[in-house]
Amino acid sequence: MHLTPLGPSGRSVTAVVAGAAREPVPVKQGVAALGTGWDLGVRSLDVADVGSAGETAAERFLDDRQPEDTVILAGVGGPAGPERGADHAPERVEAGLAATSRRLGRADLVWLAGADAETPIEATLTALAAAVEDGRVAGWGAADIDVWRLEALLTAADRAALPRPAFVRIRMHLLDRTAERDLLPLATGEGLGVLARAPFAGGRLTDAHVEAEEEAGRLAASGSPRTTPEDPALQTLLTLRGLARERSLSTAALALAWLLGHPGVTAPVVAARSERVWETVHEALEAEIDEELLDRVGALH
Repeated sequence: MHLTPLGPSGRSVTAVVAGAAREPVPVKQGVAALGTGWDLGVRSLDVADVGSAGETAAERFLDDRQPEDTVILAGVGGPAGPERGADHAPERVEAGLAATSRRLGRADLVWLAGADAETPIEATLTALAAAVEDGRVAGWGAADIDVWRLEALLTAADRAALPRPAFVRIRMHLLDRTAERDLLPLATGEGLGVLARAPFAGGRLTDAHVEAEEEAGRLAASGSPRTTPEDPALQTLLTLRGLARERSLSTAALALAWLLGHPGVTAPVVAARSERVWETVHEALEAEIDEELLDRVGALH
């Protein structure tokens, strides 16, 4: 599996990044899923649950495999409440870095989620800069942010002569392309890497979901009460499935292939919740996808 530089971080990630599954996925199941991804050639691991009370799949997998050639990304900071948003106070960042080192052995890159309405950006950046300077991490990124937050981070880093974010980690898939309007152009224009999480839209971009929607529609037409509202993107999903069938692909594989071919995306983050997800990944990686098909998929709304 080929490697791509993740912005100016000095680290490269594989075409697909494995997301370490969190609860309620059983640890044993998560470890098996990560192992299958490893066998496929995935050498990039994204960990978002370092603050978990018990052992996580990522911890056990890394302890078992001792994979020196894997790039490890981990979240630091954490949620603080509806008014403040996130907690990016220097002491919270330091605690996250210490937990990452203790539980995972190391982290090559770390990311901050959201925005902190109380902590000055410069204070957070100074804590991250210290970690970069002493070699604890190679760089940092920002997750689940908007274009205004990214602009603020870049401006603050430049003003204080501190390390800039090297990448963004955002929710992006065929049914949510909000980032394409302004966040993605800013990130790529500034040379940042882009990791796209939730590539299957929580299961909506799958044949199973489309078939379930069709069946629910048939039952409703015959007079049976519908227990869930119709997916508002059903027509888009049906068209996508049709395009996938033209190439003997699953709907999920084509949705993933679109992200793999997106010029603004460095790599999608695929949550390793089960071993079966890697069948879809393998299908997408091996598929013969031309520009015409990518354009047709990209034109869907």
